[in-house]
Amino acid sequence: MKRRKFIEKTAIGLSAPFWLNSCEIDFLNNKPFPISVSSMAESGHLIKNALSLKICEKCQTETLIVGGGLSGLAAAHTLKNKDYLLLELDDRYGGSSSANNYQGVSLGRGAHYDLAYPAYYGTEVLKMFEELQIIEYHPWNDNWSFKDRQHIIPNARRQQCFQKGKFRKNVMPKTKASQKLMELMRQFEGRMVLPTRFTPTELKYLDQSTFDTYLNEHDINADPNFRNLIDYQMLDDYGGTSKQVSALAGIHYYTCRPYQNQYVELFSAPEGNQYFVKKIFQKIPSQRILKEHLVYHIEKKGSGYLVDALNIIQNQRLQIQTDTIIYAGQKHGLKYITPEIDSPFDKNIYAPWMVVNILTRQKPNNFGYWQNEYLDSESGFLGFIDSSIQYQGNLKGLHCLTGYYCLKPEHRSKLLTVEDHKDRIVNKTLTYIHSMVKEPIDPEAAFIHVMGHAMPIPTPHYLFKTYPETDNFKFSGVDTGRLPLLFEAIDSGIVAAKSL
Repeated sequence: MKRRKFIEKTAIGLSAPFWLNSCEIDFLNNKPFPISVSSMAESGHLIKNALSLKICEKCQTETLIVGGGLSGLAAAHTLKNKDYLLLELDDRYGGSSSANNYQGVSLGRGAHYDLAYPAYYGTEVLKMFEELQIIEYHPWNDNWSFKDRQHIIPNARRQQCFQKGKFRKNVMPKTKASQKLMELMRQFEGRMVLPTRFTPTELKYLDQSTFDTYLNEHDINADPNFRNLIDYQMLDDYGGTSKQVSALAGIHYYTCRPYQNQYVELFSAPEGNQYFVKKIFQKIPSQRILKEHLVYHIEKKGSGYLVDALNIIQNQRLQIQTDTIIYAGQKHGLKYITPEIDSPFDKNIYAPWMVVNILTRQKPNNFGYWQNEYLDSESGFLGFIDSSIQYQGNLKGLHCLTGYYCLKPEHRSKLLTVEDHKDRIVNKTLTYIHSMVKEPIDPEAAFIHVMGHAMPIPTPHYLFKTYPETDNFKFSGVDTGRLPLLFEAIDSGIVAAKSL
């Protein structure tokens, strides 16, 4: 990008995302650098062509897994040596937890951290992670810890928050309002378990109204500044504000993890949650998994199913006869793929996300924190991660600044315009980072990853839904009435595989 003034001449409504709004922006960099955009949004148009293709290959499997995200891979790992085949549309595995790579530097494209494992995080996931040598049990304190200690973020370098031109340590400062909030939450500590399928029955009523309503009913400070901080935390984990997410989701955020009253290790590998994807993938036989395959039609055939898939690289049609299906892909398009199923997933509301990876060899004076949270954004920018605080080995100074945007659901269709406005998006991200570190960034390259259905927002009545499953067709993934968290994704895959 060259230094210049960019003026968007087209008049766009106020509801448009920031890159389409009419405004003037100073570009901060004199030196051009490459910007790449990745998105699966264009894959849908391939279906029309696929319908006219002749079948090039047929195969048969006992179980077909659709989707190679964390839930699909967890299902495959659970099936062990059984006969199955996993198909993934992307050119890599992990879904919203996938990662890219640039000259040996990992570029996280989704979730990027996890916390030490208290006992109530779910025995199934803990058992799998122990088998994968990710965690180990410490009997002397009845807890778990991560084995790869080089990815533990030093407590002094965990985070800083930026608001109104000033820094502080935490998103929620200690005030009378925040203390009252935590006092209200204390009654739920130890009861908001993961996975949420084990939520006590007497607490499920909290899923029927919004978190905002719950806070108002309990006289929690309605000051806009305080509520904006709560909304920031809800957006960061759930993709929606307190007026969108259920009371149960909001309460769960503050009480399912023990960091409010004790020190908890924070684990963050450079590739984000792709770290867990790789650990699972390494245990799956390569012949049982195919990437860049689009499943576009599922038809009931006798006691099983006939599935059509498109090899999007070779443009060839593959037909699969299978006895059972675990559908671990995104559910918003399911009604077109298998019309025979009365899909309840149409009511899911998904938060679009956009991730901007900026590669630089520069080490500005004001860097030094892993997570840098930006609390004043109106564009959906939540902050950035600095990979130089994560262990990456010998990278000769090259590291990644990863900016995150949580966008409004109504802006999803505008994601198709990202390629045309990639310079502006990267520059806006650099502007935010510059305002925090107080000096310009000198980028070597940038990558934008678009995820239109990255996160199902846990709105009221979203959790604890029942789905039209049969004995041989199961659903998994966090968009099956789960909170959009690592544990939930993996547990859903385990449960689906064990229930076949």
